[in-house]
Amino acid sequence: MIGLRILAVGLALFSSGSVSFAQGAAQPSPGAAVQKPVSSEPETQTTTAVFGDWTLRCQKSGVGAQARRSCEIDQSATVQGQSAPFSQIAVGKPTPNDPLRVTVLVPANVAFPSSVRLLFDEKDNQSIDLTWARCLPGGCFAVETLTDEMLKRWRTLTPPAKATFKNGAGQDVVIPVSFRGFAQAIDALAKEK
Repeated sequence: MIGLRILAVGLALFSSGSVSFAQGAAQPSPGAAVQKPVSSEPETQTTTAVFGDWTLRCQKSGVGAQARRSCEIDQSATVQGQSAPFSQIAVGKPTPNDPLRVTVLVPANVAFPSSVRLLFDEKDNQSIDLTWARCLPGGCFAVETLTDEMLKRWRTLTPPAKATFKNGAGQDVVIPVSFRGFAQAIDALAKEK
């Protein structure tokens, strides 16, 4: 869904340049009933709920019978002094029948071949490598299926974890990941249809 949000922002920016042709429209006579046109434009509604350091974000888009609701939990990391997120980590299902996936979005400055590694402590031998899925001008996405075993472990994590990747210059970049509120957020996500 992170990718959907980036695409939605791009489409919103692209479509904001539309031209209005209402200048020559006829005005209704006084007392006449005015009908509002039915919009065929997809309508997007977003709701959020915060659980510790995680945010449950649900987005409903589409019109009528084709309306679709998708939800994910996510966490953003920012660089000190900047307001835009440097990276995001999200957990969700692309479609209702898919397994849960963890997705990490980082700036489009990564080394290949490489991966994003989630580390839970310095001695951790259960780290997870996420595979690069795609890079767009807005960033690169790495994904991995979240197994039941991983999910059970993540629910109990209390110390901060980290995600690491190599930037284009081959340097290690470390992103802090907090699991404060993760158990509550993932429970709330499970209740969403």
